Amino acid sequence: MRKSILMALALSASMSVPVFAHNVVGGVYAIGNTIEGEVGFSNGDLAQAGIVVQVRDATGNVIGESVIEDEGMFVFDATKRIDHYFHADLSAGHVLELVLPADELPATLPGGSAPVTKASVTTSSVSMSGVDQVALEQMIEKAVAKQVKPLRKELAAYKEKASLQDVLGGIGYIFGLVGLGIWLRQRKQEKNRASVY
Repeated sequence: MRKSILMALALSASMSVPVFAHNVVGGVYAIGNTIEGEVGFSNGDLAQAGIVVQVRDATGNVIGESVIEDEGMFVFDATKRIDHYFHADLSAGHVLELVLPADELPATLPGGSAPVTKASVTTSSVSMSGVDQVALEQMIEKAVAKQVKPLRKELAAYKEKASLQDVLGGIGYIFGLVGLGIWLRQRKQEKNRASVY
């Protein structure tokens, strides 16, 4: 009987050993009409180069493809201002599903609202035409995106890590309660046997 209690406790202890799993993490960002994406895993590994990323519209029609390059990055040039859905099968049950909303793309793309007419801006002795201003805005977007991308990746990895710890903690708690229940049942059976004799 003590042997069965020890086995139950050993089983519950072995079940609460942390399991190191990982999920797909990624993000997509618009820089002008260029959409950049990155794909990796919550454990820090990058997606393999050469994996095809399908780009679909809201109805599921394939509108293009991209390929994951080194560093887990892929690039797609948007030709319409619509929601873009990205799908990639990374094998072993790991699937990437990301969405870039249309409002993150320039309004000048077909399918968007009417382009805003830009008046020329004059400050001091500097004069910018609408074309120069668009180029300047695209340069600023690229610079900001370059700085923000690592922060978004770290935030996604942190969220994944925190939720994995919570799940594993809950599983360990459940197995602990199961072990306690088995121990109490065994103790009750011992008392019943002792009272019979």
